[in-house]
Amino acid sequence: MHCLALVISLIPIVTTVDVQKNNSLKKTYFGRRLRFNVHKTLSLGIGRTPNFKERLIREEELFRSNPPQNCELITTSRNLRIWLVRITGLEGTIYEGEPYTLKIIFPNDYPLKPPIMYFLKPTPTHEHVYSNGDICLSALGTDYAPNASVSSLILSLVSMLSSAKEKRRPPDDQLHAQMPPGESDASYVYHDDKC
Repeated sequence: MHCLALVISLIPIVTTVDVQKNNSLKKTYFGRRLRFNVHKTLSLGIGRTPNFKERLIREEELFRSNPPQNCELITTSRNLRIWLVRITGLEGTIYEGEPYTLKIIFPNDYPLKPPIMYFLKPTPTHEHVYSNGDICLSALGTDYAPNASVSSLILSLVSMLSSAKEKRRPPDDQLHAQMPPGESDASYVYHDDKC
């Protein structure tokens, strides 16, 4: 296998990227390997942004021009780091017509780290949404990929909500609910393969 190894310095983090014959990238950082398609990343222009601000401007433009179904960007802060998104439950789901507000905070090392997403109160009663608003979704944790757009992450969240058959809280909600939303530094326990 012929590989081209590049070392990219982003802030104080060093990332190694291997380009393979099949045009997929394997990215290693913090000991974790991620794989994503070169063409998809480069065609979106998301995986190669020169800086944080430009990436967020493109993300906002992408979201406003083609938002996920039943989602609306309510506001962004002046520094682009905080978004509020209104999600209305899709027709035919147990959340049909119910409006929820999602808060998104972009950390300094975004996109290497996922955005922090949580629901403001009232939160949806869902087996992967804690009553404090935190969301147990692997796309925001262990399965996060730096080339994922905010729109695609929200689409994963909408899909998770839409697939619910009953309204209930996670089994460990009582332990987690006392923490401030978005500040959990503990890893989530994924209770099933649907989150």
